[in-house]
Amino acid sequence: MADRAPAQHAVASCSFAPPDAPTPAARPTVALVYNPHAGHFCARTLARWQVALESAGYPTLLVDSLDYARAPQHQPADVVCIVGGDGTARMVVEAGLAGTDAAPLRHALLPAGTVNLIAREAGCTAQPDALLAALAAGAPGTPHYLGLLDGAPFLCCASAGPDSAVVARVTPAAKKRWGRAAYALAAIAQAWRWPRPALRVTIDGVAHAAEAVFVLKGRFYAGPWTLDPQADLRRRELRVVLLPRARRRDIIRLALSAMISPRFADPAWQRFAAQAVTIDGAQRVPIQADGDVVGQTPARFSLATAPIRFLSPAARQTTRDQA
Repeated sequence: MADRAPAQHAVASCSFAPPDAPTPAARPTVALVYNPHAGHFCARTLARWQVALESAGYPTLLVDSLDYARAPQHQPADVVCIVGGDGTARMVVEAGLAGTDAAPLRHALLPAGTVNLIAREAGCTAQPDALLAALAAGAPGTPHYLGLLDGAPFLCCASAGPDSAVVARVTPAAKKRWGRAAYALAAIAQAWRWPRPALRVTIDGVAHAAEAVFVLKGRFYAGPWTLDPQADLRRRELRVVLLPRARRRDIIRLALSAMISPRFADPAWQRFAAQAVTIDGAQRVPIQADGDVVGQTPARFSLATAPIRFLSPAARQTTRDQA
């Protein structure tokens, strides 16, 4: 329980040996925007980051993510380091895009959520060394092009079909208690009444029929797995994976292709590069984005016109990704 105490009270007990401090002219202000309810949030880790940044000469603010979302313009910073999971990152990025007309912010991540897809994509870790090195070098950050779902940003992935129905079953309390296993438990519970919605998916003006659709910006999905190795946040395009049929065995096959080998993929699956996607159908289907249900069909996906920047190198592809 001590780890859940307010982060500010833990600072005095932490120590860290940072690199040499930069000159005063090169000291951007860093906001550590944290979600105390994230699945793996730790006040001591947050305090250790604050000590590391301040010891290196960077003015550092501690800001609750809900306070930041309500009024980002009241938290002036040059770099926003998001302490939380994918949902927190999506909320903070959306607030920052809408909150000010100032110069674009640079972002970093301290992964503290259930799956942390965006942190995997950006190559961010729970150690401050990479962020300190990037700040000392004055790095502009790697540009990442966001997807938009009905005008609101999503960072890595979205879906409609059996996958989104599973996510709709997962409560915040279950995520907090069980972590990633909460999704597996929800999938088992859903197996008895398996949804197979008839979806109409329009990709750059061309209509397709499907029972499951995945709209991807990043390479990672549900962890260190890949549905389409061509998905890349650094490209200004969406990647779309369509499953004409989404029976139980089709979803199991999709999981095997992502987790073990692309050789399990079904030739009937279709993959597209896209600039605009709409999903509709005779019945309303939940839409999940970055691990949370954020709406339902009909839904429209598009691309942000300008990138956001992360102060960390993009994650490298694995051998299996390149296969």
